[in-house]
Amino acid sequence: MGRYYSKHDDAIKTFFAQCKDCTDMAGRLISGHRPTIMGKRFMTDAQLSDHLNISRRTLQQYRDSGRIAFYRLDGKILYDEDDVRDFLALSYRPKFEGWGT
Repeated sequence: MGRYYSKHDDAIKTFFAQCKDCTDMAGRLISGHRPTIMGKRFMTDAQLSDHLNISRRTLQQYRDSGRIAFYRLDGKILYDEDDVRDFLALSYRPKFEGWGT
């Protein structure tokens, strides 16, 4: 008769620990994925708001006011990474060095 394994066996614990590691790694890869179209990399609305640490409503205000370029494909909002860099460059303000410096 074959050997009976239980959840308390070291081999089973190791197997499930490795499965969890693989699942966690796959989750990180999926969450960091940005679609490419015609060689350009894009970010979704959710990814960009998370990356900039701003709300999706703020991003909508930026779109509505024309401050940031975007693509709308079947209701999905996408931002070209180059456009995001341009937006950030235009929004840059150097630090204040103080009076008389």
